Amino acid sequence: MEQRNVFNAWQYRHLFTFQSMRGKNVVVMCNLCMPKVNLLSSSRYSTSNLKKHLERKHGGVFELFKATKPRKQDKSEPGPSTFDQIMNWEPPVTQVKVETPEQLQFEQEVTNDESQAVVDSLIFNFMMESLQPPSLLEQPAFKKLIEGVSGGMMVMTKETLVDRLQREQIQMREELKAKLDDVPSVCTTVDLWTARGKSYLTMMCHWVDPTDLQRKSMALACTRIRGPLTYDTVAAKIHEVHVAYSLEDKVQALVTDSGSNFVHAFNEFLGGENQEDEGEQCEFFSLNALLSTPPQEGAVLFLPPHQQCIAHVLSLVATEDLVEALQQHTTCSVYTSAMAKCAALWSKVHQPSEDKKPVKVTSWTTRWNFEYEAVEDLVSLNDVQLVELCERKNVAKLLLNEICFLKEYVEVLKPLAMSLNIFQGEDRCFFGLALPTLLTLKHRLMEKKTKTCIFPDIIDALLAGIDRRFAPIFSNQNAKLASATMPQFRLWWLSPAERGDLQTALMGEAAHIDPDAEDAEDESDSDDVKLEDEFFNFGPGDSSNQRGPKLEVQRYLESTTKTLQCLQDYPSVTKLFLKFNTILTSSAPIDRLFSHGGGVSTPQQSGLSDEHLEQLLLLRYNGLPICTTV
Repeated sequence: MEQRNVFNAWQYRHLFTFQSMRGKNVVVMCNLCMPKVNLLSSSRYSTSNLKKHLERKHGGVFELFKATKPRKQDKSEPGPSTFDQIMNWEPPVTQVKVETPEQLQFEQEVTNDESQAVVDSLIFNFMMESLQPPSLLEQPAFKKLIEGVSGGMMVMTKETLVDRLQREQIQMREELKAKLDDVPSVCTTVDLWTARGKSYLTMMCHWVDPTDLQRKSMALACTRIRGPLTYDTVAAKIHEVHVAYSLEDKVQALVTDSGSNFVHAFNEFLGGENQEDEGEQCEFFSLNALLSTPPQEGAVLFLPPHQQCIAHVLSLVATEDLVEALQQHTTCSVYTSAMAKCAALWSKVHQPSEDKKPVKVTSWTTRWNFEYEAVEDLVSLNDVQLVELCERKNVAKLLLNEICFLKEYVEVLKPLAMSLNIFQGEDRCFFGLALPTLLTLKHRLMEKKTKTCIFPDIIDALLAGIDRRFAPIFSNQNAKLASATMPQFRLWWLSPAERGDLQTALMGEAAHIDPDAEDAEDESDSDDVKLEDEFFNFGPGDSSNQRGPKLEVQRYLESTTKTLQCLQDYPSVTKLFLKFNTILTSSAPIDRLFSHGGGVSTPQQSGLSDEHLEQLLLLRYNGLPICTTV
């Protein structure tokens, strides 16, 4: 007698290919995993394993099948277990629903419409997530794929997708503008990006949510710039984006990457669209210098205060100043040979090898702090492991003096690497971190100077580079106020002689930003209480001069709680925190906008137009919810 096999009657069995029977199990191959051969085993009495595989690995396709092919109810008869149950059993009484042909046709049309809506939404989100050009919808192979996995559903037309992109972009902008209307101050980051004769300006907006004091970011533009990259064209585009979102009076600063990490910008294009592939020759310009060029006569443009990326400036200390000092030092030959061997090891990490023994070695990268971490991982190995690693990778062995140099390199420069990581943080990159971090870095380097044999002169060069490059920050009053409004620092990072002046400035800012609070405080007291306050002078200070925001600042400075949540007890200080700490310490978020786009670096090769590139990239980065309906 043939044993029962529920797989043969399963409604999704066409998604698998039967292979063999193994005892009480059935072995099948998943057709959706092709060309990868993926064999699955499931009980002959249950298909739960196969269904879990579809939900876990092919959830989108499985949802299409469930939407187009509703699950039928089982018609299995009851299995009696005793003679009485068999004799007393009666078939269930069911009511037969009689439907007219018109009703059946209507229900079928509704089901098809709902299924088509699901297919359209999944296609739209696929195009947005993968940044595909609309022309993909017209390819016969893509149409066959969608029609095959959806049970005959149609692929939306190119015109439908373009129209939907426009509608979604308009809705996204309106929602973002409504959200920014309630934000008192913002910071914008800008970068220029060029590829194959085309230049783009990207801009992001950042602010701190007053409710939880968490950093929020949204992408505003990825727009094409035509013509030479002069002050007028760049500034006009920045002004255009700010005006489009009504940010002229809210932008505290515009943060850009500048200095030696030049922005890729063309002085002029290569002669039009037909000559884009003739080469990628370009000239490099500093965006800071570009924006500092005086505008042409008659130009009326809004540009907020410009702030250099602090993380980038510090990276110049870690690369230019550090490398220059090492090359002029007596240990230059040891430094050169040691780093060359490290670079050889890192490059060999990417090459395929039959050796399966895991070794903790970070791969080579151009960012200094990642390079530092790679050296740190390397010197964490013992002598035997280092020798074995060099032999397996066929790289010259590190000599004893080179190992000693690298270990001291890691130990001395650890505060510099930590400072860079702090400035490049995604969530807590508040402007108030700048001064305390830089002062702590200088203090830590001075401590290292007394404990090192090789690097005293190197440390002096680093300290001189910090003082020279960050002179505008050290004298920036807003940077001091930003640090004072962070509970982690308050005034503790200042010398006692400087605390009094900054406290006075902080109270003045609090009274200026919340002028009605002091009057409200005074009106709450009766005239008798005010007279008594003037008569008695017991206790610290004169309370009559410390009402409202000033008294609140005083209580804040005397507190010792270091979490941001404590600012909820000081409304005036919270307003100051939002005003001065909205500015970012790094322009890294705008750089991540490019990497978020995947293949955006060469949009011409993917067939994306400038308009569709901006629409898809902004919708994707801003986290448009996955659509389920048209």
